[in-house]
Amino acid sequence: MHSATSDDVRHYVDASAGAKLLVEEAESGILAAFLQRAVDDGEAVGSSHLLETELRRLGIRLGIPQEHVTLLLERLDLLTPDGAVYRDAGLLPGSTLRSLDALHVAAALRWGADAMVTYDERRAAASRAVGLMVVAPR
Repeated sequence: MHSATSDDVRHYVDASAGAKLLVEEAESGILAAFLQRAVDDGEAVGSSHLLETELRRLGIRLGIPQEHVTLLLERLDLLTPDGAVYRDAGLLPGSTLRSLDALHVAAALRWGADAMVTYDERRAAASRAVGLMVVAPR
């Protein structure tokens, strides 16, 4: 699901969406189709390396082969968070925003995302608060 030009929409995939690409859920097929259409239209689909940790842990908890996780991650553009992402995450608005949620939102902003692909309400609210579109294909 790699790259696009800088003028195209950039979709940041969080762990709630990434999990649906590994575990069959009601939204899995429509999400996969949405992301494939985005790629076919020249749009970027990515995340940060935070997603790798979350999906690998999910794989271990649920007995999903790590090769499946690797194949999914290889299809994404992945940002390696730097120190500024951690600082920016700590400074995001919202007294109820949890650390991993804040890190994903800050990473999405650093990656230049236009939209957060998420099924998590807390992360969706935080994304909207900083001007990101929220996409949750159903």
